[in-house]
Parts: sequence; C-alpha cells; structure tokens
Amino acid sequence: MKLYVMNGGILYTEWAFHWHFGTQDMSGTEHVAGPYRVRSTQFYLDHPEAKILFELGYKYEDFKNFPGFPHTRGPEGFHCKQEADENPLAQMEKIGVKPEEIDYVVISHLMSEHAGWLPEFAGLKAQIIVQEKELEYATRLGIPPKPGAEPAVEQFHTWMYNRKHFEVPGLNYKLINGDFDLVDGVTVLSLPGHTPGYQALKVNLPNNGPVVISACEHLGNYYSIPINGYAPGIPHAFTWFAGGELESLKRVRDMVEEEEGMIMCGHDDEQFQTLKQAPDYYD
Repeated sequence: MKLYVMNGGILYTEWAFHWHFGTQDMSGTEHVAGPYRVRSTQFYLDHPEAKILFELGYKYEDFKNFPGFPHTRGPEGFHCKQEADENPLAQMEKIGVKPEEIDYVVISHLMSEHAGWLPEFAGLKAQIIVQEKELEYATRLGIPPKPGAEPAVEQFHTWMYNRKHFEVPGLNYKLINGDFDLVDGVTVLSLPGHTPGYQALKVNLPNNGPVVISACEHLGNYYSIPINGYAPGIPHAFTWFAGGELESLKRVRDMVEEEEGMIMCGHDDEQFQTLKQAPDYYD
C-alpha cells in the first residue's frame, strides 16, 4: 500500500478565517488582519484492493477573481496560485495513474476548493464517496439558487457550494452515513461540524503506521485551538456547528495519540513542506 501526497496549489485567506478567536496563547491580544497561505493538497492511495483518490482541490479559473471574505490577496498580489501541474489529474499522471483507473473518489465535503475537479469523473467507474447529509446540504445551499426554491437557513456556506461541481450527470455517487470501512485498513471517518457531512480518511499503512488525512484543517486546529475549553475556540469562522467540530477534532486527536499515528492536514502549507510529495510516497 502506498500513500502519495499531491500538490494542488495555494489559496490566500484572511488568517482569522482559520484562527477565528486566535489560539490560547493569543487570548487577550489585539487582532491584526492579514493574509494566510492555505495549501490545497490531494492524496492518492494505491491499495491492493483499489485505487483511491482523496480530495479533488480547486480549479484556478474558479478562484482567480474570487471576491470578498475570506479570500484576500497574498504578498505576491494574487488570491491563489496554481501551476499547470498542480491539480489531481496532472499529479496522478506523474505516477502513471489515469482517472479511469480510479475505483473510489472520497471527498471530505463538497465546497468548491475540495470538489473542483469532480466533473472530470463523470461517466467513469469511480464511486464518489460522500456522506448523504453532505450532498443534501450542498444541494440545498448551492449556487446558483434553484428557481422558486425556498432559501436555505444556513446562508454562510452558500457561496462555497457550486452546483457545477457536484450536480453533474454521470457522477457515480455512493452515499454513506457515518464511519465506513472502504477497503481493508482504510476507513472513512464521519466528522460533522465544519459541515453536516464532513469526513476524513484513516489509513493504516504497514510501515509508516496509522495516518488520518484531515482535508480542511491545519495542525493548529488540533493542537493550538483550545478544544478542551480553556479559552474561546472556534475552528473555522464559518463552521456549521462549532461544538460538533470541536468534538470531531478531539476525536481525531485522541485516536492518533492512542494509536501513535499522525495527522496529515490538507490546508497546512508549513506541514506540506515537510512531507514526502509525489512521486515519493509513504507505505
């Protein structure tokens, strides 16, 4: 079994979007606005039973002129930066894998910076593994709004769910509810909070040990935000349910500590620089 870490480019957001009330150490300090560099990371798992792709990143054309909070311009003057080979299809090509070979595409949630390349799998054999509650949520909130439909109550996520990504004929959805054993040693973890159907992937690698792949976090969500209540802790400014998200973060952190594993965070640019990157791999 081989786990590949793939580069999907970077995005810039306001740092407080990821550190909504700061860390425990920041408590009581003045907030100063500024950009935060967010990595977009995808993962490919070459398993004896299946070829599995986790996360599909964003498309440059969707984000290059994206207005408004939480997107902002970084020091180079752009909202995002994505080279021609910084997407899941090009990254897979580097290791000799084609989209039509993929058996499962697992997506943490259907926001546009995680599902941007989903339409490329329409008509292919890959089963799209999504929590049923997530697809229902995306369908209710997604843009453009459906004519005559009652507006959803939870409007703060609306602009991040784009129907052109997930409402595509030919996508082979497999909807799940809760944790799900995908293949031997690979489990989809249901972690509601950031969104109703947010999920992560747990992989038990024979040599490197247990890895939880947490797609929309940085390590600070697990180890700097006070998830045990010692100071204000809201993981994302736009969390669907902060209490549930904190509980999910604690579940992963406790699991990894108990099993002496590690967490790979899809949005952590600093961690990304330290990881083996495709075509290198973990096994």
